[in-house]
Amino acid sequence: MLTGKYDAVVAGAGVGGLCSAALLARHGYRVLLVERLERLGGRFSTIEQDGFKTPTGAVMIATRGIFQQIFNEVGARFNIKEGGAGRVWLFGEWHDLPEKGQIQTLLNLLEKMGADRARIVGRLAQGALTEKVLGAFRRAPPTDRSNLMSFRDWLRQYTDDERVLQLFHALTSAISTVNDFEYPASHWFTYVSAAGQGGMRYHGISPNGNVENANALAETVRARGGQVLVNSSIDRIVVRDGIVTGVVVNVENQQKTEVETQFFISDLGPKRTVELAGRNNFSPDYLKQVDELRAAPIVANLIASDRPLVDSNGGLLIVGAKRIVAGVPMTSYSPALAPPGQHLMVIWGTPASCLNHIDREKEARENLDDIRRVFPDFDRHGRLLRQDIRDIDDEFPALRSWMGYDMPQESPLPNLFHVGDAVKPYGWEGVAACAKSASIIVDKVRRRFRPGGPGT
Repeated sequence: MLTGKYDAVVAGAGVGGLCSAALLARHGYRVLLVERLERLGGRFSTIEQDGFKTPTGAVMIATRGIFQQIFNEVGARFNIKEGGAGRVWLFGEWHDLPEKGQIQTLLNLLEKMGADRARIVGRLAQGALTEKVLGAFRRAPPTDRSNLMSFRDWLRQYTDDERVLQLFHALTSAISTVNDFEYPASHWFTYVSAAGQGGMRYHGISPNGNVENANALAETVRARGGQVLVNSSIDRIVVRDGIVTGVVVNVENQQKTEVETQFFISDLGPKRTVELAGRNNFSPDYLKQVDELRAAPIVANLIASDRPLVDSNGGLLIVGAKRIVAGVPMTSYSPALAPPGQHLMVIWGTPASCLNHIDREKEARENLDDIRRVFPDFDRHGRLLRQDIRDIDDEFPALRSWMGYDMPQESPLPNLFHVGDAVKPYGWEGVAACAKSASIIVDKVRRRFRPGGPGT
C-alpha cells in the first residue's frame, strides 16, 4: 500500500531512474520508484522469447566506471561479464582485433589495402594531448561544442579514401548510434577525451540478461524501506504555485492514489514529463527545447542460429556494409542466454538518415541484406528472432537525444529533475551516461533536501 508522503518519487525504472532511487535510498531518503512496464530496466532489460533472453536495448555495458561504482556504493551485485578481443569485418574479410591498440591494427589493415595510413595518423596526432600518436583518436582534446562540423567532413580534410571514411563511420556510429556525416566531430572527441566519458575501454554483457542487474538495484531500494512498483504509472504530476507537491499514481492500473513528495525525478524523458506536469507550467523557451530534442533511431537485429555465425569472443565491428555497423555474439559470452544448442547474436545499424523519420520497410530489408552478406551461413543456420526498428518518435528510441544535444537535468520547477538519455552530461553516452546523470542529480538534491524534511 502507498502511504501519503515520500522524500522522493522517481518515475521510470530505466538506468537513470534505478540509479537515482538506489542512491537516494542509500542516503536515507524515503523513495517511491514507479515503473509502467511489468519488468524493470526499460531499455536495460530482458525479454524472454522462444527460450532466448534478449535485450530490450543496451547490449554492451561499460564496466569499471560510474555504473559499476554506483552498484558498489549501494551494495548491489554487479554481474557483467567482460569479453575477449573482438573481430572486424573489413570489406568482406574477418580480422582479429587485439584487446589493445585496435585503432592501430585497423589502420595497419587499411595500409595493406592501400590507404595512406601515415597521412591519416599524422593528422589525427596534431590535436592530441599526449605525444602518443595513436592516442589521438581516443584522447583528442575537446573542441568547441558550438562547432557543428560533422565527423565525416572533419575527416575529409585529411583523406578522401573511402575505406578510411567507412572505417570511422562504423567506429563512431556503433557508439553514438548516429551517422558520422550527421554527427558533430566536436561531440565525438569530447566523448573519447578525459573531459567526457573517456570512451568505453572496458565493457561486457549481462550473462543472465540485463534485467538481473536492474532487479539488483531495485532490491537495494526495497531493503532500505523504499517502494518499487511495476505495472503502475504516473498519471499526473501535481504542480501548485510552481512547485511539484505530489503525483497521482495508478497502482497496477487499478487504483489511483495521490501521494506527496519533496521532489520528483523523472526518467520518462522531458517530453512525457512535461505532458504529465502540464505544458502551462513551463516557459515557451523551455518547451521549445523539449519539442526540438533529437531522438536517435536504430535497427537492432536479434539473430538466433543453431551454430555460431562468427567465431569471436568479443564485440564485432562491421566496415563496408550498407547499414549494419556493429554487433555482439551474445552466447559467446554466456550460453545461458539461449536454449541448449542455440546461439544468439545482436547486430545493429544506423539508418540512411538519423534526422528524419525512417522508411521502416527499406531499413528492415537493407539490414537483412547486410546480414546475409556479412554472415553467409545465415540462411542455412540462422533466423531473425526479432528486428527492433526504433524510429525517432518511438517510445523507446536508441537515444532520446543525440549525444551533445541534450536538455538540462534541472527544470524550471525547482524540485523537478530529469535523468536518463535525454539529459546526458556533455561527452557521455549510453548506460554510463544515464548512470552519471543520476549521480549528478542525487548530489544536487542532497544539498537542497534533507531526508524526512518538510512534507515527509
